[in-house]
Amino acid sequence: MTARPGGRSAGPCRTRRASALAVVCAAAALAHAERAEADDEWLGGDKRAHFLGGLIVGGVTSEHTGSRGPGVLLGCGVGVFGELIEAARYGWLSPRVSAKDFGAECAGALLGAYIGTQMAPNDRVASSNAKTSTYSDSWTSVDKLSHFAGGAAISGMAAHYTGSATTGLLSGCGIAAAGELADAARYGWHSKHASAKDFAMGCLGAVTGAFMAVQIAPGRITWSTRL
Repeated sequence: MTARPGGRSAGPCRTRRASALAVVCAAAALAHAERAEADDEWLGGDKRAHFLGGLIVGGVTSEHTGSRGPGVLLGCGVGVFGELIEAARYGWLSPRVSAKDFGAECAGALLGAYIGTQMAPNDRVASSNAKTSTYSDSWTSVDKLSHFAGGAAISGMAAHYTGSATTGLLSGCGIAAAGELADAARYGWHSKHASAKDFAMGCLGAVTGAFMAVQIAPGRITWSTRL
């Protein structure tokens, strides 16, 4: 438990409540995004709403954990799960299913995670750094390469099955996020098992697999909206 200025403490219950509040705020932003009439342009109003949702979730989560990784994982996770729900609801090739929406939300989560750790008390950040310094989390480890390969394989298979490169990308990124969030729930945010880098490599593999699927079968596998 980390002491807050003035003698108050920020225990696990407080952190869970803050994370829940962040998700609720993000849901409100996403509800606005659903109502926005846009042609899926990168700077459209719905993208700004998705970015704001990711910013809120990423910022609140990272401020309460003292680490950027949890904010990135939860913010990007909310974004990709939302798009997968849209795919299940409206169809794999529906224009409502957008990789850009996920990208905007994940970008917001990245910025929010940075701002959140800047706003967190120094002792909380120091405690987080001390916990994560006990293990290595290199970008070039075999573990990261296996996540990349897994993401590419899942994305390619999903794109082949549905005919949608968007669904392939979202499926690969969604499974990568779900795996890391499940590890965080089981072992804690600062565990070596819960890694934002693992998620990033898995999602990068999913992006690669989706683009490769389009190149292999350009007439049959398409994006739900123009990138």
